[in-house]
Amino acid sequence: MIKKRYEVIKDGMLEGGFEKSRDGMNDALQLVEELAVDYMGEYDCLEIVYTEYDELEQIVHCEQVQEFEDDSLENDINESMDGDFDSGMSSAGFGTDEDYGHYG
Repeated sequence: MIKKRYEVIKDGMLEGGFEKSRDGMNDALQLVEELAVDYMGEYDCLEIVYTEYDELEQIVHCEQVQEFEDDSLENDINESMDGDFDSGMSSAGFGTDEDYGHYG
């Protein structure tokens, strides 16, 4: 008999598993919310995966259902230059002659 579960994974480590059902998914989402609050700024990724196990507890199927990234300020990338067309094009090698030191 195949056992079907929703599992919550934090940075690659199993945090909890729940029977595949609507209630199981709700429980998994609740655990994700609790972990996100408890470990704010201290994790890279929380995810819910759907996993099927055979009679010997071997994984026969696994797929990611949803991923939650840590959006705390510590992990924010400095995007102060986003939207600046000229600096973006210069960085990509499409600057003006002046950008490359040619003033003549």
